[in-house]
Amino acid sequence: MARTGISHRNRPLAAALLALAAGAGAREGLAQTAPPPAVAKDDPRSVYQRRIQPREPAERIDWPGRIGELLKEEPGDLVITAVGDMIFNQPISHLADPDRAGLFRLMQEADLAYGNMEFSLNDRPDLQRPFYNFRAGRDFRWELARTGINLVSMANNHALDFGPEGLRECLQALDHANITHAGAGTTLAEARAPGRTEVAGHKTSVALLSYMRYWTAKYRTKDPSGPSLATIDPAVILVAKDGKVEKAEGPLESDVKAMEDDVLLAKRRSDVLLVSLHNHDVTHHRAYGIQDRTPPNEEIMFRRAIEAGADFVIGTGPHVLRGIEIHKGRPIFYSLGDFIYQYRTPDRIPVDLIHQRDIEMPKVPNGSVWDRRDSREVMETVMVRLTLSLGKLKRIQLLPITIDDEGPLYGVPKLAGTRRGGEIIALMQRLSEPYGTKIVSKGWYAEVDLP
Repeated sequence: MARTGISHRNRPLAAALLALAAGAGAREGLAQTAPPPAVAKDDPRSVYQRRIQPREPAERIDWPGRIGELLKEEPGDLVITAVGDMIFNQPISHLADPDRAGLFRLMQEADLAYGNMEFSLNDRPDLQRPFYNFRAGRDFRWELARTGINLVSMANNHALDFGPEGLRECLQALDHANITHAGAGTTLAEARAPGRTEVAGHKTSVALLSYMRYWTAKYRTKDPSGPSLATIDPAVILVAKDGKVEKAEGPLESDVKAMEDDVLLAKRRSDVLLVSLHNHDVTHHRAYGIQDRTPPNEEIMFRRAIEAGADFVIGTGPHVLRGIEIHKGRPIFYSLGDFIYQYRTPDRIPVDLIHQRDIEMPKVPNGSVWDRRDSREVMETVMVRLTLSLGKLKRIQLLPITIDDEGPLYGVPKLAGTRRGGEIIALMQRLSEPYGTKIVSKGWYAEVDLP
């Protein structure tokens, strides 16, 4: 039987080949020990790690002193703060930076702190329907409460991202944390019912109604006896103009009338009534620019809510600021933009590239996809601080806020510094001017001139 083996003369060559093979194996082994990041925050190219913007110059601002002065009130004052869209899933209430802690303090010290809840609280990640994962576990309700928020609108296009069961868990979690809510319910009647609350130290009762106007009738309930959202759906008609046929779009009249009925009944049973309208009236695609103007046909439902008896109407949804109108002596905030914008959920969507290619991200010619950042207008906003006395509106203050668009605190808000704060106030003045609304700068914040 012949034996196989290596001849004496070929042993040096064989040794060399074995060494090369071993080296290649070692390199392959090293590659296998460096897998791709499991979480987007760990990717060195992500917005969490890679900064391309110049840092804001450090300022010595006495935030505790400023806020302490702002918080001074007179007997009988009732204070309500209002912010825009909250996509919230990472704890932030523990942050000690004065410009962040001070912002939360303003909500914590208010009698009521409102925000639009554009995420779900549930323990059913398996029920996720769309790509975006705007969810936190039910225990996160305590973090929401720690920020000071105790009043939320829920009629929006992410309330049902985890289906009827996810919505039920979310409503239950909010109830457990004593956070008043409106706009979504286990039935349509419940969704259209006002969320009611009373305020410590006051005999005043406050109610909230919440509705969503989307591009389509996609979220209109098909089963009024099941989990539903309160919606105002669009209508499209054909109009003959200059020999051509054009489309005209606006809110469905019957839905606006239903809202008016809700407002009328809710106002009879409450002293102060807020109405929230989550409005997706135009595309967010950045190829079409920044949509910071409310189309005239969409202004109808805001004004009708006031005319039916609402004391304030708060708009959310466009993800950018829009103007303020004083209609029949009562304010309409057409959009408060974003507030907490943790929409990337890196522990659940580990590929940041997906977000960098999103149609809502502006694309710069010849720029790397990794250099894209959210539009500045998306990451600037205001907190509205309303002061009432004896049931009447006494003061409206606007506090400029910026939201981190890169770094480890991506999506987290803070009180704006001197330069950015002045620019945000100027923006609100410009956006509100067409409505005849005068906004007066007070230095680091502004006030709306009331009639």
